[in-house]
Amino acid sequence: MKPVFGMINIQADERGRLRVPALYRASLGDTKIYGYKNKNGNYLSIFGQDTLDDMLAKLSDGVGVEEDDSVKLMRDFYMSIVELVEDKQGRFTLPNYLREELGISKDLIFIGMGKKIELWDKAVYDAYVADRRSGKSDSIKTKDGSTFTY
Repeated sequence: MKPVFGMINIQADERGRLRVPALYRASLGDTKIYGYKNKNGNYLSIFGQDTLDDMLAKLSDGVGVEEDDSVKLMRDFYMSIVELVEDKQGRFTLPNYLREELGISKDLIFIGMGKKIELWDKAVYDAYVADRRSGKSDSIKTKDGSTFTY
């Protein structure tokens, strides 16, 4: 899968339908697409079948059968995944509960994030950016503990 990056502004149509931009959609492969609301509830992560399979394999390999916090978090994650069913023109409509929880309006932003795409309401994203700028750091901590600065 080719990684996706950048940002694209779009508008939902009068019925609330939207389409993953072609550049981003091609990177997800010719598969079903899925989404889940991030834990802070401000955007929807969108990904293809391969990414979903990878995530589910990691979860099922690392979680036991006993009812503990890991099992509870896994349950929350599984129940938050939704298939984004596309029509013949490649448009999909978010379930009402997701639109409400994410504050989705007509003006939206897609952000490429490597193997996934984020869908934000523009006003929610603008507020996020303003908040980030007030305490902005130019460093990203990587999995191996090193720092990537941009």
